[in-house]
Amino acid sequence: MKQYEGYFNLDTFLLNVRQIGERLTASAPGVPEGYEMILEPTDTPHTFTISRGPMVGVTAVFTHNANGQLTGVKVGDDYELTYSPTPPPEPEIPTGQGLLPPEMILDAGKEADFAALLDEVLGGNGRLLTYDLPYPKHEFLRYLADQEMFIFHGSAKGDIDEFSTRRTSMELKDKSGRGNVQGIYGTHDGLWPMFFAVVNRNKISGSIRNGVQYFQNDDGDEIGVYHFSINQEWLDKDPWRSGTLYVLPRKTFRQMPMSAGGGLSNEWVSEVPVKPLVRIAIEPEDFPFLAQVGGHDDSELMNLQKLGQQITQATTEADFSASCIGMKLAYAPELGEAILQYIPLAQKYLPTARFVLRFEPEAGVWLDMSGPPAVMQVMRDQVEKHLAGNDSD
Repeated sequence: MKQYEGYFNLDTFLLNVRQIGERLTASAPGVPEGYEMILEPTDTPHTFTISRGPMVGVTAVFTHNANGQLTGVKVGDDYELTYSPTPPPEPEIPTGQGLLPPEMILDAGKEADFAALLDEVLGGNGRLLTYDLPYPKHEFLRYLADQEMFIFHGSAKGDIDEFSTRRTSMELKDKSGRGNVQGIYGTHDGLWPMFFAVVNRNKISGSIRNGVQYFQNDDGDEIGVYHFSINQEWLDKDPWRSGTLYVLPRKTFRQMPMSAGGGLSNEWVSEVPVKPLVRIAIEPEDFPFLAQVGGHDDSELMNLQKLGQQITQATTEADFSASCIGMKLAYAPELGEAILQYIPLAQKYLPTARFVLRFEPEAGVWLDMSGPPAVMQVMRDQVEKHLAGNDSD
C-alpha cells in the first residue's frame, strides 16, 4: 500500500493518499481524521474500488510511466490527478477548500420551533417565509435538509414564481455532461446554495467554484466538507449582495451522477418547470462561510472570454440547428490568430464541445460549434444578442 502514498492534484483540488493501519485511504483538505475514503484493492493491478465517501463505488487506477514510477491516479472516467511525493506549497491566497459547517445543537425547544415553521413551508405556495426565530437561518435550512423532502436553490432574484428549464449559465470543465443539462439545478444540502444567493454575479468577472462533499467514518457518522471560491481579483471588492433561497419540492428532481464511472453528486436537476414552496430572504451575514470564501486565478479563463467575444463580434450571420451553431465570420488574419488560440482553450474549459472551421468557396468562413444543451443555449443567446445589435446591453 505504501507505494501509492502521496499527493494528487487536479487544478486546485488536492487528494492525500496514505496507508492507515491495513487500509489505503484518500482524503481532501478539511476532512476530519477517521472520515477518509477507503480504497479497496481489486484483482487488477494498481486498481481499487472506493468504498466510502463522495466517490463510493468508483474505480481508482494508479498510473505509472515506462520506468514504473507513479505518475497519478484516474478516478472514474472523468478525473485524472497528477502525483507528487510532497504537498504543494501553501497558497498565498486562501483557496476556500476544506470548510466545515458550524456546530449545530438541536435541543427540544429549537426542534419544536423548526417543526412549526416546517408546516408553513409545506403549505407555503411560493410565498416569502417570515423568519423571526432567534437561531441562525442556516440552522433552519439544515433542519429542512434533514427532512429529505426538499431541493434548495439560491438566486439573486427574489420574485421567481416558477422556475424554467432554460439555462443562462454553463458549467466549465464538465466531462460527464451532468452540469450542462437543460434543466433546473438545485441540491438537497441546505448550506451550499446560500452562496448563490449572496455572491454578486453581476459585479464579479470570471468563474465561481463551489460545492460540498460528504464523508463518513466507521460508525456511519457523516459530515459535509465545503468549498467556495471566486476570481481572486474580486475578493477585496465586497462582491456580496442580498438574495433569496428557494425551497422546492423534490418530486420532479433526479440526483446527478458524480462521473460516468459511478457515484452520485450533490446536484439534482428537474427537466420540467418547478414552482417553489417558499422563498427565504438571505443576507450576506446569514451565510456562515462568508469570511472563508477563497480565491483562484482566472486569468486564463478571462483570456478565453476575450477571445470568444472577438469571434462573436466578427459573426455576420448564424445558422442554428438542434445540434449545432454555425457562425459566419467576417474573416481577417487577426481573427484567424484569435480562433487558433480560442479553440484549444475552449476545449479545455468545455471538454464535450466540438468546433469545426469551414472555408467555403462561395459561402465564406464559418465556425461550427456543437455541445451539451446548456452550453449551446448560452452560446446561442450570445450570438443572437450580437446579431440583434445589443452587444453593449
